[in-house]
Amino acid sequence: MESGNSQDMSEQQQAVRHRLIMAGLGGIAGLALWALGERWGDPAVPPAAFLALFAFVASYALVALALCGPITVARALAGGLAFAATFTVLISVAGLRYKAATDLFNDAAMLSVSAVLVLFCTPFILVWLQDRTSVLRYDRLFDAAWMLTARYAMAWVFVAAFWLVAFLSDALLDLVDITVINTLLRPGWVRFGLSGAVLGLGLAVMQDLRHTLSPYPLLRLLRLLVPLVLVVIAVFLVAVPLRGLRGLFGEFSAGGTLMGAAAVAVSLISMALDRDDAMAVRTRGLQLATRCLALLVPALAVLAVWAVVLRVRQYGWTPDRILAMTVASFLLVYGLGYAGAVLTGRGWMARVRQFNVWVALLAISVAVTWMTPLLDVYRISAASQLDRYESGHTGPAQLALWPLAHEWGRAGEAGLAALETAAENSDDALLLQRIADVRSATNRYQFEEELQIRDLPERMSALLNLMPVRPIGETVGPEMLRNLPAYLLNAWLDGCRRTTADGRPGCVLVKGAFMPSVAADEQAMILYLDDRSETRISHVFLQPGRSVSTRDVLDTATRGWPKLPSATISEVQDGRYSLQPSGVNALAVGGQLLAPAQ
Repeated sequence: MESGNSQDMSEQQQAVRHRLIMAGLGGIAGLALWALGERWGDPAVPPAAFLALFAFVASYALVALALCGPITVARALAGGLAFAATFTVLISVAGLRYKAATDLFNDAAMLSVSAVLVLFCTPFILVWLQDRTSVLRYDRLFDAAWMLTARYAMAWVFVAAFWLVAFLSDALLDLVDITVINTLLRPGWVRFGLSGAVLGLGLAVMQDLRHTLSPYPLLRLLRLLVPLVLVVIAVFLVAVPLRGLRGLFGEFSAGGTLMGAAAVAVSLISMALDRDDAMAVRTRGLQLATRCLALLVPALAVLAVWAVVLRVRQYGWTPDRILAMTVASFLLVYGLGYAGAVLTGRGWMARVRQFNVWVALLAISVAVTWMTPLLDVYRISAASQLDRYESGHTGPAQLALWPLAHEWGRAGEAGLAALETAAENSDDALLLQRIADVRSATNRYQFEEELQIRDLPERMSALLNLMPVRPIGETVGPEMLRNLPAYLLNAWLDGCRRTTADGRPGCVLVKGAFMPSVAADEQAMILYLDDRSETRISHVFLQPGRSVSTRDVLDTATRGWPKLPSATISEVQDGRYSLQPSGVNALAVGGQLLAPAQ
């Protein structure tokens, strides 16, 4: 009996000791991050040194704290140190592409890739330190990834709960003029150190409760979404040929939607297959739905890749588009691998799981490459802009001058200089003026506003030349468009540059006495295509002082903004409309009455 009590006491002491160590390590990490934050922007600290220190401290703390518990503290600190040193070298190399190394913190794509590297590597490191022979076993990696995620999630919930209690306690004591909590927690180093200590304590407690943490209830719930997602994706893919690709790729967000849907499908398939066959879906219906969903993922991924390709053809490469293409390509790899595993018959679940391991290693490799000069997205993007200009595919108005000058680091500056040389050689005064403007502007808004003001006469002339006028024989002069907001003229011009299904300009101006108080030749409705291939409409008219004004146009039946298909513009251009009274005169087209808002 005494031996049992002694053993229990020993285990309790070990647990308390581990919690104190974890709280201490978390507190040290919090204080280190606070100290770095205090030196942010300090001219005495070179940006490259600050970036390296921050990357080392953040990655070391994140990985080492995650590893402590499943393995001994000493091994966790050693494993975290090895990763943090490698990660710091990669971040420092990546920092060389920026004017100041700390500009990396403003690069969302680089931060995303860095996060992927940390998140994907940590389970491999943990399994490697536990048993090197199991480092490629999916079940071990699955368990490690789940436990790491669950521990951190619950520990952060504990940190949030701690601060909620602290703030409520301070508010309560403040009612009786006791401010001791506020006084103690006011210094920044206390808040950071305490947050880190509470996080470390939470991680230690979650490790003690690891046997009560299970992914299976959540996974079993999420599996039930597989048939629903399968039906939605199947309906979408059937509808694509009927609707046509033109409408599907009318805007770049279509690519993001497709990638999101493919990612959800990939995630649900992995959840359905779980860590091994014993834990995977067993019901025949769910198994069949999972297999069918795996067969549909490649189609979604191909459409996502094609959406990015179309955008690149239109505007060239940018860091965001390179990241989008990378994500879409990974989803295509997933889709092809999953579909191939299903089509090869028995044992497809095990093949999908092992395929996930190799794709994770591929993602780590790509993330590492992204941070080296081998995949300098700024250099690729700058070269793309220069090539498009020199080949005549892009004019000065479509070039990404602001990112080249202020966002794409050293490669962007070099690309802007190369564009300037090309403009000088071709006597392109407009581009030279834009380059001078972008270099002198203090912010992007100022630069774009100056461009809009300078380009307004040219854009107005282009709009008048492109826009069809109805009734046939009517004309419209620049006085109808003078002094209108630049954003509105830009929207109309962009609409005119888009084309209808029959290849005509995606806009039309209809003159008529829509408002009785204004002469018919001094007002008009302008219909134009937006980036979703839907028809938008505005009412423009001259006021008594000859100033131009605009009003929204409403559907007289619903008194709301009308929903008009792209075919509406073709109908008006063909003369299939009429003017009908509705208090004011309304444009009758496609079974709707459209009148200026009152």
